[in-house]
Amino acid sequence: MASSDTKLHDRVLLSVQRALVGEVTTQMRFIGVEFCPESIHLIVWHDGAMHESIIEDFDAGTVTQVVADFCWPERGDPQVSFEFVRCDYPQRPDFRGTLVYGRCEAAA
Repeated sequence: MASSDTKLHDRVLLSVQRALVGEVTTQMRFIGVEFCPESIHLIVWHDGAMHESIIEDFDAGTVTQVVADFCWPERGDPQVSFEFVRCDYPQRPDFRGTLVYGRCEAAA
């Protein structure tokens, strides 16, 4: 991994971990992040139907904090996006990217 790739990797993972503090709900099973120099994409795998207010709170909290760390897309910072994917327990998600959060679950 080139030094600029390592720097981006470290910056993205630290930003996302910091942004998730206090934002994870009991319905969120796993959270992953895919990133490259052009984009950061958060994926939240969750149990059951997710109320719109939880998605809005995640956008206003976690996503906004990550955007604040990468706030200059016109200067080369990546664009930030997210998605919620329903994946009810005990189904295993089709993981993408780097897993940054995993809920403690009994083995299925």
